[in-house]
Amino acid sequence: MEVDPLALESRRRIYEAVRTRPGVSGREVERLTEMARGETVYHLERLVEAQLVHREPAGHQDHYFAASVPLGERTLLRLARSPSARRLMVVMLKDPAQTVPELREKTGLSQARISVHMRRLLETGLVESGRKGRLRTFAIVDPARALRLLVTYRQGYADGFVEGLLETWAEMFPP
Repeated sequence: MEVDPLALESRRRIYEAVRTRPGVSGREVERLTEMARGETVYHLERLVEAQLVHREPAGHQDHYFAASVPLGERTLLRLARSPSARRLMVVMLKDPAQTVPELREKTGLSQARISVHMRRLLETGLVESGRKGRLRTFAIVDPARALRLLVTYRQGYADGFVEGLLETWAEMFPP
């Protein structure tokens, strides 16, 4: 039995990929570490057994989190792995109570894609719906929490949506 579960360099690479990208899928870990599927699965399992990493099944793939990520943040972070969901979250943080046509205009996403992600965000309780005339609106329930999570884990996202939000936030609330 190994004394240190992170003694192997390959396992340390996998752990670092999971630590810096909460909610990462096993396939994404493979790509990030450039390791074979079997090797990646084996080492992820050893990290789960050592309780350094948590695995959360979600539909057709598992998502991995460092043990230091609180349970209450995992669902939001798993959803934020999607660039489309992140884009919607950023738009709603910048301007609450958005309708689907407004979200479509500001994100460039299709109505169908917006609907899929809004359903997921509503199910988690991160987003609530309201009304603006005849149109349904969507707003983030706890903007401070959502912003804190996006900022805390922004290094795991390969796009500029969160960075753009931080620039806007800095302009709104200068030091």
